[in-house]
Amino acid sequence: MTSLFVLTAGLCTALTISGWAWRAFAVYGQHAGGGDGALTVWQLIAHVEAERQQREHSGRHRLRELELEPQPPVDAPEMPPLDLQQRVLDSLYRI
Repeated sequence: MTSLFVLTAGLCTALTISGWAWRAFAVYGQHAGGGDGALTVWQLIAHVEAERQQREHSGRHRLRELELEPQPPVDAPEMPPLDLQQRVLDSLYRI
């Protein structure tokens, strides 16, 4: 019976000390200087998302994403006839 009493008293003491420590040291998990003007996590996420959308619509990387088909110069010569192309190809095969 005595061991049951000691075990119960030890358990109650441990719970009391851990509860006190939890409340006493919970302040250390918070960020210092939060104050009235501090941004919340959701405000920061919205700010980052707005910056990301703004970068998608402008900026140097936007120019890189836009791929245009190469346009031939205005004064480019016309393509050689198909029979000439075939003769050149046959000549290259013979080399």
